[in-house]
Amino acid sequence: MSGAERRILLVEDNELNRDMLSRRLERRGYEVAIAVDGQEALTAVRESRPDLVLMDMSLPVLDGWEVTRRLKADPATRTVPVIALTAHAMEGDRTKALAAGADDFDTKPVELPRLLQKIETLLGAGGARSSGIERPAVREHLLELVDFARSRCHASGAAHDACEAVRLAVEEACTNIIEHGYPNDAPGPIRLSVEADAGQITITISDDAPVFDPAGAPPPDLSSDWQERPIGGLGWHFIRSMMDEVRYVPGPRGGNILTLIKRTEANATDAHD
Repeated sequence: MSGAERRILLVEDNELNRDMLSRRLERRGYEVAIAVDGQEALTAVRESRPDLVLMDMSLPVLDGWEVTRRLKADPATRTVPVIALTAHAMEGDRTKALAAGADDFDTKPVELPRLLQKIETLLGAGGARSSGIERPAVREHLLELVDFARSRCHASGAAHDACEAVRLAVEEACTNIIEHGYPNDAPGPIRLSVEADAGQITITISDDAPVFDPAGAPPPDLSSDWQERPIGGLGWHFIRSMMDEVRYVPGPRGGNILTLIKRTEANATDAHD
């Protein structure tokens, strides 16, 4: 892949880490700018608008958590993707980074092929932010699919509550496909795309699994024992409660296409005026 014409801001206070990673990125065609503390990072993003930020979370002056929160709270910078970098591989650090608004998370020391894949996913092969992702329908890829949808939602400028609803609905839909869609010994693909326009987020999830219309799953009887409830009933009921609109059609050559629509806060407000 080539990073030509794409600018990355590397925010790192450790000189050795900074120099090593910047050289490796430059060899792959990226233009790399440097910030060595949180305040410098804020200024650099606001003034130069890089295509992507690699943000060390342990920084002087302002830490990476706070810088990310400020960037994502500012309409002028919230669409700039941020990959959080931390020396800790704890799940709590990943959750904290995503809660601060980071679009993705990676650990140090950096595994460059893995980091480059995440950069590509956020920027897209042609330099624009990718709107689609395809992964095998196995649990190991669930977080990647969910994080992709959540980060695209945040990048659109949608309110936090809307993005959280998207995350929960996508997680439930993909989990249903992984657990019930394919035969256990033959998991096929899950394809996920996210589009944002005219006050709404549209998520399309498709697969090659046997046809299954979620409308056929009745609302669950919550007074009954969970073991007696139809498979998928509670999950699809939950998805419908999270989204403003849910559409289903069978794929033209088999499989399933599910469309989830979440109206943004601005659009919802207009509807009540």
